[in-house]
Parts: sequence; structure tokens; C-alpha cells
Amino acid sequence: MNKDYIAFFDLDHTILKSSSGHILGPAAIRHGIVKRRRIVEAIIYAIGHKLGLVQGDVILPLMVKWLKGHPVQPVFDFVQNIFLDVMPAAIRKEAVREIEMHRHNNAHLVLLTASMNFICKPVIEFLGLDDLICTTLHIENDHFSGTTKGDLCFGEEKLNRTLSYLNNNKNQLKNAYFYTDSFTDLPMLEAVGHPVVVSPDRRLAAMARARGWTIYRW
Repeated sequence: MNKDYIAFFDLDHTILKSSSGHILGPAAIRHGIVKRRRIVEAIIYAIGHKLGLVQGDVILPLMVKWLKGHPVQPVFDFVQNIFLDVMPAAIRKEAVREIEMHRHNNAHLVLLTASMNFICKPVIEFLGLDDLICTTLHIENDHFSGTTKGDLCFGEEKLNRTLSYLNNNKNQLKNAYFYTDSFTDLPMLEAVGHPVVVSPDRRLAAMARARGWTIYRW
């Protein structure tokens, strides 16, 4: 890694103006990727998540199960096509500005998110990021099995995955940046030398102020 430091970025509500599920959900239903009976369930969970009543470690396993039995390539193609259509409008210009600033300063740019790998790949390609740490789905005979490879990349697991990525070299985190909107990313925020919270809720904002972390309102 011939870079001076690492900058990690969360995806939903950090790089993206909303969540990847919100962007992809309606089109996924129209294209038969997600069955119509999931609409009400998805809306309820989305409202619960927005209110802070439901966390991603509850929602993500459901989304993984919804894909069970689907052939992989049509889903990959669907996500690629949808993101190509909506990407420019869905990405926050402020996030692009920060990414380009770190790129100019010779940072290694990593997308670190609980979102699924096939959702993330169009994003890192579009933004020219260097690498990806995320939730990876298990595939059997070119179909989704309804399970993940390892644990969800959520909460403490984000830090675990990052340390594994760095071969447990914690010193690299001292100069690292991490951008996120979520209180559930607290382990990673506490581990890096430059934590940055983006449009945080009141709980995360209060903690960030108390600890002197950078707060952006995008």
C-alpha cells in the first residue's frame, strides 16, 4: 500500500444521500428481485430504522434471505444498471469533495459498509475508490444461498474486518479517517485517529461534541 494514510467511508447516509435499499427497493420489486409481499414489511422496517428503533443487524439478514434462490448475474446486472442511472444524483457532493481531498493527499480510499458486495462495487468503480470492506453473500451454483460469508459487516465487525484488512497493524489506524452517520459504528470511530460524523442523530452528535470529533452537516 504505497499511500500515506487510509480514509474509510461508510455508504448509506454518508456517501449516499439516503440508503442503498431506499434507492434500489422500488426498482427491485418492479423487476421481480424482491417479491411484492415484502413491500409492507420493508416500509415498516425502513420507518423503524429511521426512528432508531430497528438496527441494520436486524434488517440486513432479512434482505439476504429475500435474495435466496435468485440467480446471481441478473441481480448484479440489475444493480449495475440502476446505479448507473441514479448514481450522480444519489451521491452527496460533499462526500465527493472529501474523497477528492484525500485522494489529492495520497490517501488509500476504502468503502467500509454493512451493505452487500454487489451493491457496493458500482459505487467504488464510480468514485474510483481503492478497496472495499463489506458484507459478502454466499453463492451456490450461481444462485444466492440466503446466507453470508462470515458475519455481517456491522458494528464491532466493521472494526474486526478492518483490523484483518490491516493484518492487525493497529498503528495504521492512528492516522486513519472514518466517515459515518451511524452510532452503531462507534467501535470504528473510537479506533481511528480522525473520526468524522456526518449528519449525526442527537445521540451521536452529543458524543462527537463531547469527544471533540469532527461533525459535518451534509
